[in-house]
Amino acid sequence: MGTCEITINGKTTDVAVGQTILEAAAENGVEIPAMCYDPRLESFGACRMCLVEVAGARGPVAACTTPVKAGMAITTTTPEVEALRKTALEFMLAEHYGDCEAPCTIKCPAGIDIQGFIALIADGDDDASLRLIKAQMPFPASVGRVCPHFCESECRRNVVDEPLGIMRLHRYVADIDLESAQPYVPATAPATGKNVGIVGGGPAGLTAAYYLAIAGHAVTVYEACAELGGMLRYAIPEYRLPKDVLAREIATITELCEEVK
Repeated sequence: MGTCEITINGKTTDVAVGQTILEAAAENGVEIPAMCYDPRLESFGACRMCLVEVAGARGPVAACTTPVKAGMAITTTTPEVEALRKTALEFMLAEHYGDCEAPCTIKCPAGIDIQGFIALIADGDDDASLRLIKAQMPFPASVGRVCPHFCESECRRNVVDEPLGIMRLHRYVADIDLESAQPYVPATAPATGKNVGIVGGGPAGLTAAYYLAIAGHAVTVYEACAELGGMLRYAIPEYRLPKDVLAREIATITELCEEVK
């Protein structure tokens, strides 16, 4: 396959014959927006976001379907092109019923990837599900017992019948982990040489300790009470949150710490 010379935004370059304008532009570091383009599929320019101007053409053309030709002069951004892209985007959004982010995740104070961890459970990968939860929150077994589960009121399954048991699902994978011979403790980054003192061994302090230790910092937790846990330990009754469950989750955090005082 040979090459041909074209001009993109005033810059002359050699590109492979047979490429589309979109491909040739990308190779030359010029970004053209495209929402329907996928290199694995045949392009048909449905979204109209990749429109560009070509000298001599009757009007803007779709960059994802138009092959390059020798001597072609392409302009990727003009007021007319931008106006057409804006109109195309407005048409798409006018009938857009999907969620850019799941309502359950938006409602979750911890921002857990709820769709992700439930999908992993459905695939039979409980370990990966737990790791995904702990990327955002290190107390899934405890919170899985006392969480007010705001997420479930926003669950899209409500439209059909009733919400998924999101709170119980992350408790489910957390309990499996805690009952295992070796509960999950994440690998830590190389030591940074920095020392962090955290005053207060409640949920917030222990969460900070968890993520700072993972980042490679040496963490010391200072707690005035006899045991760690704060409000989780001293404000929630045993029948809601068994203290042995809390203790085992705390142990996975303190294992990462340099010292607890």
